[in-house]
Amino acid sequence: MSESYGKIIELLAIERDTEAFGLRINLSLIESAELIWLTDNETIANITAVSEFDGDHKYRLSLHTAWDANKQQYIGSITRTYRDHSERFSFACSVHFRNELESIKKIRHVDDLHTLPFLSTHRSEADQPEEMQAEEHIKTSRFARKRRHLPLKLVSAVMMSLIFVVLLSSFNYSYPGDIRPHPAVTATAEAETVIQLLAENRSALIAKPVAALRAEEAESKPKDINPSASLPQLELEDFISFGLPKGYVALTFDDGPSKHSIDIMNVLKKYKVGGTFFFVGTNVKKHPDYVRAIHANGYSVGSHSMTHSQMPSLTYEQQQAEMTRVANLIEHITDEKLVLFRPPYGAFDDRTEALSRQQGSKMVLWNRDPEDWLTRDEDKILDYVQHIEASGSIILLHESQAVVDALPKIIKHLQDQGLTIVSLQ
Repeated sequence: MSESYGKIIELLAIERDTEAFGLRINLSLIESAELIWLTDNETIANITAVSEFDGDHKYRLSLHTAWDANKQQYIGSITRTYRDHSERFSFACSVHFRNELESIKKIRHVDDLHTLPFLSTHRSEADQPEEMQAEEHIKTSRFARKRRHLPLKLVSAVMMSLIFVVLLSSFNYSYPGDIRPHPAVTATAEAETVIQLLAENRSALIAKPVAALRAEEAESKPKDINPSASLPQLELEDFISFGLPKGYVALTFDDGPSKHSIDIMNVLKKYKVGGTFFFVGTNVKKHPDYVRAIHANGYSVGSHSMTHSQMPSLTYEQQQAEMTRVANLIEHITDEKLVLFRPPYGAFDDRTEALSRQQGSKMVLWNRDPEDWLTRDEDKILDYVQHIEASGSIILLHESQAVVDALPKIIKHLQDQGLTIVSLQ
């Protein structure tokens, strides 16, 4: 059984004292403990950039990180939940944070937490008898000495104002997925540094939700297509991938197969470039011939779940069915083991990861999203691709007429930069 099984890290707030910033967490093992996690300021700034403590949403930190080979950076994730709706966001994190997370995963009992020097016990003064508050204010932890809870709504407003000023003064727009290293800071400059980090990383690696599945009937049967020449391919080395090495780019297409599948494939064939299709099981049942044609022409086929459901909202058994049923459908058509999986909306939890590992699948996310599902506009999709650093990117697209129309110009733009457009393996 995994060391992380049953462990939950709920993020309650971001706090600071005169010396350091910290994450106030509730760590659930067999028992629960409320703690202050003193980690590095840069990771805390990146977490703050994708969090908003408004009293309605709950946040849970994933116990796993992934390595982004393109950015040479570890990536953590946090799940935001409101009632039955969950969204997963990514943030850049330090090696320091990653190693601390690994240490937490090995802890089996609350009594062992004293072995982790970066964790301090926390007890709210409101929960203590009055006669104990003064003494406990000094004794409870190194963080409690001059701890101040951040007034979150006020801080959010101030932070956004500062971010706006910084952006106006620098004219430096940061597209989703851009992460830049920051120098270490002294204790006296921590507050200013974190504000700067928040401004620079507000849009960093935020996994944005995609549109709901559109099941469309095909207007005609796909034509007989001769197998194409060998296409550029790249085998993913990591279990979870957000990006690719420099010099490569992947065009990925979600929510098919649809009436646009063959048109997309034909454009890719014309320019002799790779492409990766993530199919939904309900659509595979409607259009098995499209899956067969795309696979026969050398393009990569992956799973996008059976019904395009938010995986974290499902039970373990339901998640297993979502992944297994679509895999069986596609493998029956292609007569080949399915090795790629993209969770709908980019949302997954520890159970999703465990099931994907069990099935021998690699999870493919993205670091570039033109939000084509929202605009449905050929020009806006192209404009986005023309204004990003495309080298090393996995570009998220969806099967639509706008994508079909924009695709030739997208490919030409990427080829003009000397990039290799690959199918993922």
